Parts: sequence; structure tokens; C-alpha cells
Amino acid sequence: MTESIHPPAAQLTLFTGLKRHLALLAVCGVAGALAAYGISSLIPKQWPASLLFQVGQVGSGANLLVDPNNVVQRVKFPGFVNQVLQTEQLPIDESLDRRSALIKKSLAASIAKGGNLLEMSVRGYSPEEAKANLMAAFQMLQAEHAELLLPSLTRLEKNLADARMSLQKIEDERVAVLEPIKKVNSAGTIERKFSESILLASMLKSSESEMRVFRDQINSLDEQLSPYRTFNTKAVAPTYVPQHAVYPKKSIAAVIGFFLGLLLSGLYVLARDKELRSTIAKTFLEQT
Repeated sequence: MTESIHPPAAQLTLFTGLKRHLALLAVCGVAGALAAYGISSLIPKQWPASLLFQVGQVGSGANLLVDPNNVVQRVKFPGFVNQVLQTEQLPIDESLDRRSALIKKSLAASIAKGGNLLEMSVRGYSPEEAKANLMAAFQMLQAEHAELLLPSLTRLEKNLADARMSLQKIEDERVAVLEPIKKVNSAGTIERKFSESILLASMLKSSESEMRVFRDQINSLDEQLSPYRTFNTKAVAPTYVPQHAVYPKKSIAAVIGFFLGLLLSGLYVLARDKELRSTIAKTFLEQT
């Protein structure tokens, strides 16, 4: 029972040796934490801005303007961020401007869970700057996708205009044919009215069929051109910027500084205290 309660003599000596330097270790740990906290306070703060958006489409969700994976790769491409910097009138060389360097380092895009939406994010040295950086990048992406959307949009609008024109032409022709027949029917014989009625019914049936085709075509094109079906790449939620900076983390810096202070003071103690070094060596030898 006695051996299970009291540690060996070597461990007592090790504990005693460490206890002699406990005050120094504690002071150095606290000093390290305070120093790290102070240094982190001098580092410029950074805020992230993020935006959830949907890739544009033509007609339906199956006809996306760009594959979402290609959008992610486009944002990662160095040429894209350089274009963003040019629109913000910032130097492309990140060594000349810290804002340029931060944009190049932090601009990113990813596919959200489910694959229907994407997220773009970038950092800034203030909430306003972060949002401005993000909007510049997103508007650049929108402009590129608008160029892809334009040919399809133009084609659909032309087809719609042609269908409406054809429908109007058929309706005008019906009116032009019906008027003279009505005049003739009012003054003609029964036999003549009967034969012309058959001709009129045949013409009306033919024109009704053509009109139905064009009306269906117009309805289909109207549906495709609906802003719910055909649209450019768009944000689905407001830009999000947290209230507090995410970098630097002062609490994490303080913890790291504390343990770094302990480490450096421990090395200093070992270098100065030969007895402690000997005790530690004996302890490890006994355990092995």
C-alpha cells in the first residue's frame, strides 16, 4: 500500500527540481501570452465576405450557362483575380499593395452542398473593403456569363417575335377572307351560300389549326423567357460579412504565446540546472 501511494525517490527529486523553477516557468508563460496577445493586436485585422449564388440558365435548370465546376476553376485561375484587381484599379503585383496580396490569397469559390449553388469568398482589411472586393469579383463573373447568355436570349426573343408576327398575319388573313364572304352570303342564293359555307368552314378549320400551333409556340417561348427560367448568374442571398474580424485570433495567439513561453523558459532552466538535467535523465533510465 505504501508503494502505491508515495512516488519513488527519483520522482520526488524531479518534482522538487521542477518546483524550484515553477515561478519562473509561470512568469515566462504569462509573459509569452501577453506578448503574443500584444503582437496580434498590432497585426491588421481581416474580415471575410461570402456570397451564395446560382449559375445562370436558359429555359430550364438542365441548360446551365456554365458547369459549376468550371466556375470554380475559373475563379481559381490567376488571370481572373488579375482582372478583378484591374477593375478595382489595384496593382496586379501583390508586392506593391497589401490589398492586392490579400485578394489574391483569399479569393475562392466552392460548390455548396447539393451542387445547385456556389459560394464565393474573399477577405478585406475592413468589412466595407471585404464586401467591395467580393462584389468586384462577382460582377466580373456575371459579366462573363452575360456574354454567354446573350446569343440564346437573342434567339429566343427573335423566335417569339416571328411567332407573334405569323399569328397576326393569319388573323389578318382570316378577317380579309371573312368580310367578302359575309357580303356575298347576304345577297346570294341558298345553293351558293351552302357551297361557300363549306369553303368557309374548311378555311376556318385550317387557319384555326395554324393559329393553335403558333399560340402554343408563343406560350412555350414566353415560358422559356420567364425570369424564373432564363436568367444570368445571380446572388440568392445578401453578401455576408461577420461583425468581428476573423484574423488575427487573439485568444489563440495568447495560448500559443503561453506554451512558447513555457518551452523557452524550460529550455533555459535545463541549460542552467545541471542537477535537474541529471534527475530527468535518471528518471527516464529507470522507466526504460
